[in-house]
Amino acid sequence: MVSSEVYPYAKVGGLADVVPNLSRELYRQGHEVIILMPRYYQIDRLLLERHPAPLSVHLGEEEYWTGLYHQTMTDSHVEVYFLEHEQLYGREGIYGPPSGGDFSDNPIRFALLSKAAFQVCRLLGWYPDIIHSHDWPSALTATYLARQEHSGEFLHTRSVFTIHNIGYQGRFPEELIHGLGFGTEEAEHLGLIFQGELNFLRSALVNAHKISTVSPHYAQEILSPGAGFGMEDILNSRGKDVRGILNGMDYDTWNPAADQNLPYPYDVAELANKALNKNFVQQEAGMEISARPPLVGMVSRLVDQKGFDILLGPDGSNLDRICRELDLQLIILGTGDPAIEKSLRQAGDRYNNLRVYIRYNEKMSHIIQGASDFFLMPSRYEPCGLTQMYALRYGSLPVVSRTGGLADTVVDIDENPSEGTGIILESPMSEDALYGALKRSVQLWQQQRSIYEAAQRRGMHLRFDWKHSADAYGEMYAQD
Repeated sequence: MVSSEVYPYAKVGGLADVVPNLSRELYRQGHEVIILMPRYYQIDRLLLERHPAPLSVHLGEEEYWTGLYHQTMTDSHVEVYFLEHEQLYGREGIYGPPSGGDFSDNPIRFALLSKAAFQVCRLLGWYPDIIHSHDWPSALTATYLARQEHSGEFLHTRSVFTIHNIGYQGRFPEELIHGLGFGTEEAEHLGLIFQGELNFLRSALVNAHKISTVSPHYAQEILSPGAGFGMEDILNSRGKDVRGILNGMDYDTWNPAADQNLPYPYDVAELANKALNKNFVQQEAGMEISARPPLVGMVSRLVDQKGFDILLGPDGSNLDRICRELDLQLIILGTGDPAIEKSLRQAGDRYNNLRVYIRYNEKMSHIIQGASDFFLMPSRYEPCGLTQMYALRYGSLPVVSRTGGLADTVVDIDENPSEGTGIILESPMSEDALYGALKRSVQLWQQQRSIYEAAQRRGMHLRFDWKHSADAYGEMYAQD
């Protein structure tokens, strides 16, 4: 595995959770797995074991001398290796500084990671059957294998590339190509130059032996214009090489019966404590303490992709309408676009049934799941999504848009009453569709409680575990 993020060492998004969990399960199934990532500034080298030999990595005419550290993952025998290069990784931030933006040398930083994967294998005397890379930061692993490394010890090594979010492609000025070790004509042939600029992700789509996405629905969506972000042509040309495999979730960490973050743990057989969690949150937030209004939770990045432009509406008018007209309580936790943060803060000041917390707090995210009656995810696109799986596990009915992994994991109660587990927004996505879905939620809570409770129990019994995901990847690894 080659990844720019691995929890608990470095995390920006869901990629950081997928790589260690998938690796653990693959190891349990008998695969030999190691992970390579950068040793970022915040990763304490004193907690790691240093490999005694330095590691030389060539990118074109430049030679980079690097260090290598390793540590065994908790609850597993999977080894995580950390590539050290102080000039490139010894700074605060993963993709950019804490103040925002991207590092200008990201092309070199992540090309080095991708090329170093082969040198690390040589140093260890370990030559894998599969090199599995994730998203644009490690996309060049597949490209280097196809062009520069597919011989000798790596002659039979094959590459798998996973798209976690096709909207992030690693696009950079074309003139940087020679620093990556490719000529211009060669890079065009490899798909690395596209429409006059470098595109790391596209190069992997051209060169990887197999391509996966993080849900079956998303795999279909990205074949069409718009959802494919300009990559739909190459994805359609790859045909059966592209497969959607739903991510799993960690049922040990996300278990309401044993969650130490919750004031009142509970399980599907005894849900009385969930109501106590709701009362706790209402009291802490200064809301009316009452069972009457359903509590709707949101834990999200505050960006348009997550549907906040629709939730707010022009000048905040849709959120105003929701808070004024619907008998519900809404609590939002997250950070993101400063303009969205400002609009949410202002709305929170106007309404007693809305509380907005502009921060991320892991403990608070668990409490919101454990207290809420519904969980809102009106995403414009959602490759997989894990939060709706957490909501199902915690008995908080998801209210979601029909996209990506949301469509693969949530069944609409009205469309399929006997199997329904949540509410899906009507298409196309709009302010009215979101308002209507929340209105349905209030009616379900206040007028159809037995239907709500049956859906709640069904959701809590569902399992989206990593075994199924690892089984599917094992099948992909074995394919020609």
